[in-house]
Amino acid sequence: MEITGDEIRKRMVDHESLDPSGLVLTGATITGQLDLSDVVAKKPLVLRDCTTARPVLLSRAQFSLLDLRGLVAPSVEARGLAVDHHLRLSGARLGAGESVDALHMRIGGSVYLDEGFHAEGAVTLSGSRIAGVLMCGGGRFEAGLTLVDLQVGDGIFLNEGCDVSGGGRHAAVRLRGTRIDGQIILRQGRFSSGVALDLRHVRVGKDLLMPFAGIDGDVQLEGLTYEGLPRDATVDEWLSLLSTRTLRYSAQPWAQLAQAHQAAGHERDVRRIRVAQQRDLRRRGQLSRWGRVWHLVRGVTVGHGYRPGLALVWLAGVLTVSVGLVLTSGAVRCSVVEQVGYALNVATPLVKVDAARCTVDTAAPTGQFVLGATWLLQILAWAFATLFVAGFTGLVRRNA
Repeated sequence: MEITGDEIRKRMVDHESLDPSGLVLTGATITGQLDLSDVVAKKPLVLRDCTTARPVLLSRAQFSLLDLRGLVAPSVEARGLAVDHHLRLSGARLGAGESVDALHMRIGGSVYLDEGFHAEGAVTLSGSRIAGVLMCGGGRFEAGLTLVDLQVGDGIFLNEGCDVSGGGRHAAVRLRGTRIDGQIILRQGRFSSGVALDLRHVRVGKDLLMPFAGIDGDVQLEGLTYEGLPRDATVDEWLSLLSTRTLRYSAQPWAQLAQAHQAAGHERDVRRIRVAQQRDLRRRGQLSRWGRVWHLVRGVTVGHGYRPGLALVWLAGVLTVSVGLVLTSGAVRCSVVEQVGYALNVATPLVKVDAARCTVDTAAPTGQFVLGATWLLQILAWAFATLFVAGFTGLVRRNA
C-alpha cells in the first residue's frame, strides 16, 4: 500500500471526520514528505511498520496518541510535540545524523524507544516532560542518547539489552539535570564511550539501580541524588568507581553514598566510605603541598577522625620504643622495674609512676642521646594522645 505524506496530513487536519480510533495505517509506504508540523489533531495517529524515504516532521504537532512502531525512516523531528497519551517508537529503525530530534516534548503517558528500536544517529529528548516512563530496554543507540533536563514521572528504564554507544565529545548517555520522580534502572544495559554516563545533578525520587558490569567508560556523578541505598552494586564496587572511574575528585558523590548508608544504619560502611573519600581527596583533590602532608598525617594516625583507635596504637608504639631505649642504653641507673617506670614517665602524657631513684648519666654520649630521644618521644606521645581525643570527639572530621 502506498500513500502520500500530503494525504496523511490532510486526513489529520480534518481529524473531526475520523473514527474515534483515529488514522491507522499498517505496512504502508509513505511517498513524499510526511510533514505534520503544527497539526492539531485530538485523535490517535497509528503508522505501524510504515516506511518512508524522507524525514518525518512532527514539530509542534498535537495528537491524543502517536504510534510509530516499526517505522523505517531517515529521522524523526518532533520539537515541541504534544501527545496526550503514549508516544511509541518501539522497533523503529532510523538513519544517521540526528535520528530523533525531540526537544521540549510534552507527553501525557510514556515514551517507548524499546524492543528493537535502532538509531544510527543521535537521539535527543532534552527538556521534555514525560508523565509516565521512558522505556529503552532492547533499544540500540549508536550515536548517544541525550536526556538533559528531562522530567519523568514514573521512571527511566535503560535496561535489558539497552545498548548506547558513541556520543562524540559528550557521554554516551547524558542525563544531566534530569528529574525522575520514580526509579532509574540500568540493569542489564550496556553503555560505552570515553564517558559512558553523565548523571550530573540528576535527582532520582526513588531507587537507583545501577550495576557497573555494563558501564564501559568513565562516569560523571557530581550532584546526583537518590533515595535509599543504591542497588545492584556493592560498597566495594562503589568505592572503586568513585576513586578510579570519575573524571575528577568531587566530595558530593562520596557524601551522597555515605548519607545513604548512614540512613540505613550501616556505620561500618560509612567509615569505609569516608576514609576512601579522604584518600581520593589526597590523590586527586586540590590540596597545597603542606595540606597534602597534613592530610597524610591525619590519615595515618587517626584515619581522618574515623579510626581514632589508630592513635592509641601509635601511642603504644612510642611507649614501647621509650622502654626499649631506656632498658638497652645502659645510661639510666636504677632497677629494671624502675627503668620501665622512668621510660613511661618521660613518654606518657599525664600518667606518672614512681621512678625517683633513676638517674641518667648525662656526661656520657649515650646518656645525652637517651635524654634527647625521650624528649622527642614525649612530644610524639602528646601528639598521638591529642589526635586520639580530637578524632574521638569528631574534631578532625569536622576539619577534614
